[in-house]
Amino acid sequence: MPYILQTVALMILGAILVQFLKPYLLRKWLGLVLLAAGLIGIFNVGQQQFLGFDLELLMLLAVPLGVVLFLTRRRFTDM
Repeated sequence: MPYILQTVALMILGAILVQFLKPYLLRKWLGLVLLAAGLIGIFNVGQQQFLGFDLELLMLLAVPLGVVLFLTRRRFTDM
């Protein structure tokens, strides 16, 4: 699969997660897990593929998604 299609598909999946994932704890921990896995995976994963997706690209997009989920974790809570 070309890199541009992989990037678009992963960004759409990330946008869906950011818009529709509402529970505070799930946003918090999923954000932390994505951030940590992305940072670790960037340095450990080579040019491997999983289900047609390049894992290095997946890890590069997991880092900002994790940061966004963690920073907007209180988006749906009443204050």
